[in-house]
Amino acid sequence: QQQVKQNPPSLSVTEGGISILNCDYDNTMLNYFQWYRKYPAKSPTFLISIRSVLEKNEDGRFTVFHNRSAKHLSLHISASQPGDSALYLCAASTRCSPGTCSLYSNVLWGLRLRGTQTCFPLRTAA
Repeated sequence: QQQVKQNPPSLSVTEGGISILNCDYDNTMLNYFQWYRKYPAKSPTFLISIRSVLEKNEDGRFTVFHNRSAKHLSLHISASQPGDSALYLCAASTRCSPGTCSLYSNVLWGLRLRGTQTCFPLRTAA
């Protein structure tokens, strides 16, 4: 079974700071990685992707880094803001065609606002 897993289990980010979400995978055959964001009562929406032959892909405030030898990737969200509060999904596949991918095990991350508009606790979601 393919696995994609996250670390660390929790992280707090200040508004305006950089949020970093990490994913590790255990199969070198995986060659396409995607990040999605899900708001409550909404379907996940695609954020950014990267192919295994690349080390970096950037789109606006979102940057994904990939280290193939370490089987690791991370999503960096710059200038974090309250609107970033959501669940984040990391997914991987061995193939992808336009508009459809075959996804393997994934990771949900929760980026939630706590107390004020300056603290973003980041935690895994069940």
